[in-house]
Amino acid sequence: MRLKFLFTITLLITIGSFYSAAGELDSLSKSVQFLVKRIQSKHVKPRAIDEAYGNQVHDYLISFIDSDNEILRVDDLTYLKGLSSKIPDNIKNGNQFYFNEFQRLVNLRSKEISVFQERFLSTPINLNSTKQFDFNQQQKITESTYKTFWEASLSYSILSEMVAMHPKDSKLLLKDSLVQFEKKARLKIQNRTTNYLESIQNAERLKELYLLAIAMSFDPHSSYFSPSQKKGFFEELSVQKEKFGISYGLDEENRIILTDVLPGSSAWLSNELFTGDFILGIKFGLKNSSWLEIKNGVSGLKELSEAFEKFDGREISIRIKDENGDEIQVDLEKGVVYNDNDNIKNALMLGSQKIGYISLPDFYTNYSADMTEQGCANDMAKCILKLKKDGIQGLILDLRGNGGGSLYEAISLSGIFVDYGPILATQDNLGVVKVLKDINRGFIYDGPLLVLIDEGSASASEIVAAVLQDYQKAIIVGVPSFGKATSQQVWPLDPVVGEIGGIQENPNFGYVSITEGVLYRVNGQSNQVVGVKPDIEVGMTAFDSTQHRERNYKNALIPPPIEKKISFVASSNPLPVAELVAFSVKQRATGIYDSYYKTLDTISSNYNQSKATKLDLASFWNESQKNNQLRTRFKSLSVEPKWPYTVSSNSFDQMVYDKNPILKMYFEDFTKHLNSDIELFEAVGIMDEWLQTINK
Repeated sequence: MRLKFLFTITLLITIGSFYSAAGELDSLSKSVQFLVKRIQSKHVKPRAIDEAYGNQVHDYLISFIDSDNEILRVDDLTYLKGLSSKIPDNIKNGNQFYFNEFQRLVNLRSKEISVFQERFLSTPINLNSTKQFDFNQQQKITESTYKTFWEASLSYSILSEMVAMHPKDSKLLLKDSLVQFEKKARLKIQNRTTNYLESIQNAERLKELYLLAIAMSFDPHSSYFSPSQKKGFFEELSVQKEKFGISYGLDEENRIILTDVLPGSSAWLSNELFTGDFILGIKFGLKNSSWLEIKNGVSGLKELSEAFEKFDGREISIRIKDENGDEIQVDLEKGVVYNDNDNIKNALMLGSQKIGYISLPDFYTNYSADMTEQGCANDMAKCILKLKKDGIQGLILDLRGNGGGSLYEAISLSGIFVDYGPILATQDNLGVVKVLKDINRGFIYDGPLLVLIDEGSASASEIVAAVLQDYQKAIIVGVPSFGKATSQQVWPLDPVVGEIGGIQENPNFGYVSITEGVLYRVNGQSNQVVGVKPDIEVGMTAFDSTQHRERNYKNALIPPPIEKKISFVASSNPLPVAELVAFSVKQRATGIYDSYYKTLDTISSNYNQSKATKLDLASFWNESQKNNQLRTRFKSLSVEPKWPYTVSSNSFDQMVYDKNPILKMYFEDFTKHLNSDIELFEAVGIMDEWLQTINK
């Protein structure tokens, strides 16, 4: 059963109540009307609120709640699709008949499934069934087949869990443990399914998702934010985040446990809190006399999340039960904690040449005490200077998986490699084109540069990759990028504030992120939908066709051409693209790279094959063993092979690591990650060849 469980838990943080200026409860209809009005007034390409728009709202809402078609039946979907043509009238007239019917059917089907699964899972399943589970059947669930589907789906999930309960090195079924495994797996699946069904019946959550569908139907990147989501959105643009240092979630028995303790935080420094500890209670504020007693299940998780959202203080007490059954109370203080996942990182690749490597996870920005921005561009400059001091001959900038962030930081960072000139152009909803320039003359790095991109490189990443490609300052390596070339602005939905400055908005109305501009490269083209195409393909496998990109959105914006000619001066030094493409093709066909790509293509072929799965444990086990062999074969390729280059820290950072054990631990983990990154070392091989060509 392919339930979107983690996605569901994430969206359980519900929106605040909607209030009018008079403090009275506002209707969903008024919220929808104001949301649509605000987007239409600002959107770069506002669309008509017509039948096609209503159909788009329906499609998004179904994808949020039931993308695998596990809940609603064919007749439900047909009925709702027909009603969706009336959504424009619902918006105009201030009624929500479509949404009310959607909510009614979701609640009805969820309750029916809940009753069925509780009854079905009350007894052991048949481990020698002759039935099969066909994922394609999910497109055909009807009143007469939904019980058959759910019986097969639940059985499939239980068999999956039973196989997973075996030791990793087990070659045979542990027959003496099967009764115990089945019971444990059945309980786990029952809890998971119950949590899922409970979560999608949450009325406030459904309203939030409806508002999100209303916004996204203008384009995929216009979005509705609840107050807490807006706060999280802006926190993601910064690496300076204050945290208590704990993460929590549900275990297999539906109890709330600590799922992570962040190194360097007060929770970590206490040396008393560990992953797996059961959370019994939280006291918000050390002077507070009352405890929030923690309940099990989704309802308890939701209550705890909401309590943390509302708490603005800096101190809490947490009461836990550890693995020994001892109850412990720990006082925690919120503080700024270094999070390695959010920060720029660098390393030296030492071999026949000395190559610098910089990984940028996103285009973050911070503000210093005097409110000057000190974001990733500033950090990038520092990294390059440290690497240059150690005498690097070439540099690899890794933007893989970088989904974007601050447009200002992207422009500033591009200026590190570009002497002076335009970086990109934007076009607003009036057709006005504005050219954004790097105003600082000079550059910090002008040597051989490779930029790594993949399908996760989006927005600001694509700006940087494109400008370096157009200025012929770098060779772009990887697979085509995501293809997002639009910019967004966040606005409050408080109708009293409107566009009047200086008034503090009521956050309970929520916020909207509106696509207000289309971005263009200095060559006049846009990355929108098409993405940045690499000069040299690295990492291209059969999996690439399954990766989600901007082009997969049905309502992705297609930007109009711009007539404005942008003047810029590309580098006069030709890049050896053709020679390095030939080298890359040869390199890919040899050694570990050949094995790597062939294995990935085999896994992809098996993954993409749609076939029914036998629901007897023996067949399930045999199939899982075949898949495990493939996975083991793949993992063996990336278990720190003997590369011609070794990973090292730069000299300055090494002195820091010698004095800071936490940062040293992070760098050691980073080194292990790099040593298992076959595509990175493929790029290192290309850079090595480039440098050898220069040195001849």
